[in-house]
Amino acid sequence: MRNHNKREILISKTPYDKRIAVMENGELMELVVESKETLRVLGNIYKGVVQKVLPGLQAAFIDMGLEKAGFLHVDDVIDRNIQLRKDFGDDDDKSRVRSIKPTIDQLLKEGQEIMVQITKEPISTKGARLTTHILFPGRFLVCMPGTDFIGVSKKERDHSRRRALKTLVRKIKSEDVGYIVRTNGLGESDREIESQMRSLEAKWAMTKSAFEEAEAYSVIYQESDSTETTLRDYFSDSTDFVYVDDRVEYRAMKSYLRVLSPDKMDRIKLWSDNTSLFEHFRIEDEYEKTLHRTVKLKRGGSLVIEQTEALLSIDINTGPKVHGRNQAKNILETNIDACHELARQMRYRDMGGLIIIDFIDMESEEDRQTINNEFKKSIRKDKTPVSFVPISPFGLMEVTRKRVRVNLMTEKTNSCPTCHGRGFVYSIETTVSEMDRWLARSQKDGTHRNITMVLPPPIIEMMVENRGEYFKYMEDKYGLELDLVEWDNAQINEYHMFDTKSGDDITHKYQFKY
Repeated sequence: MRNHNKREILISKTPYDKRIAVMENGELMELVVESKETLRVLGNIYKGVVQKVLPGLQAAFIDMGLEKAGFLHVDDVIDRNIQLRKDFGDDDDKSRVRSIKPTIDQLLKEGQEIMVQITKEPISTKGARLTTHILFPGRFLVCMPGTDFIGVSKKERDHSRRRALKTLVRKIKSEDVGYIVRTNGLGESDREIESQMRSLEAKWAMTKSAFEEAEAYSVIYQESDSTETTLRDYFSDSTDFVYVDDRVEYRAMKSYLRVLSPDKMDRIKLWSDNTSLFEHFRIEDEYEKTLHRTVKLKRGGSLVIEQTEALLSIDINTGPKVHGRNQAKNILETNIDACHELARQMRYRDMGGLIIIDFIDMESEEDRQTINNEFKKSIRKDKTPVSFVPISPFGLMEVTRKRVRVNLMTEKTNSCPTCHGRGFVYSIETTVSEMDRWLARSQKDGTHRNITMVLPPPIIEMMVENRGEYFKYMEDKYGLELDLVEWDNAQINEYHMFDTKSGDDITHKYQFKY
């Protein structure tokens, strides 16, 4: 008899964002947050044009009409059956696998029109990651055009049942598509399986037709919104209820389930309590944590999370009790707490790419192995693929987590206009020194002899203190006539330089380029 995990899905919608929380046994498992302005392209299918073929990288750039061209690797162009057999295959698979791997320039030519699907959204300066291996996910099945492969979720371990499901799917499906039976579909009736197959194949037929008729550089299929995707991926027999606090969203979800699972429609409930939905289920505190650099641990200590261009670093800091007796035991406990919180934060924030974790130093190899095992257990709840290298002698653990979209911190925060995302600003002395060097460049040009300096109050104070020591120094050194104007609302390291006679802002003319 299977253990029943109590699962709840909470959907809160406001004029400016939509938040979706998935809970299991009272614990927050997944958190999806989308702003109103968010443009989601993950899963969309485009009629693109090959912009550049790069044999050295065995890849190509595809122009789809988005801001940046997408990246297509040769592995996402060649026959997909090799990977499918590895992930879902059985001994009875009859799929033919090509033994010779073609090169990218044998498969694609510049200017060629091509159908591609986005598997990873554009992030920072990088364009989207693409594939020609088109997928149409449903609640029970995944439809895969261009292959005859049929797979079954590995959760089904009964070989006779696996063969029966494959026989059923092969009997009903169209010739030009393959399927994977998802975990949610293992207990569904033949009628439900056939109904979803027809729905997914209809999407494929419309997409093929759109590719023939649409102009290049255009989207020919748009993936479902976040609510439908959440229901598709998380709603199952183990879901006790879905609460939604928006009436329009509530009706849309009812319509969606009326087609797929009419017997489960009563589990969709409209939240009408005066208390906020997320507040009632204590999600707000967890959400707030995801927007902060520091996260406290339950027995003292904290995580410090820093995002860089290349990787995400997480430093584990000690709490006050670590410095008392049983220091090794306290350090181990703090690192164990960190493992559990790290696993949660990776899911909540949707961290991706390379993650470097700096655990508190442990002298015992046994303790380091304990942390490796604890981290391995903690990430089992993550639906996104995660892999890691055991802790090094320096206390560092390397983790990779598949990245398919922008993480939550990037989604919900803007770069600081003062420090421009660097996390620090110049001191007053450094800013005055930079102004000095600016004046040196101006003097070298020789165009401007009278300059008005518009400065924040702290720098004005520094310039005129000690009877204007710094002010006189700059005037005498460069032979200029300087005027000072106070700028009350300026940031501490912000200044502007004007030509006093013409009134022109000449700040950028002599500013240092970074």
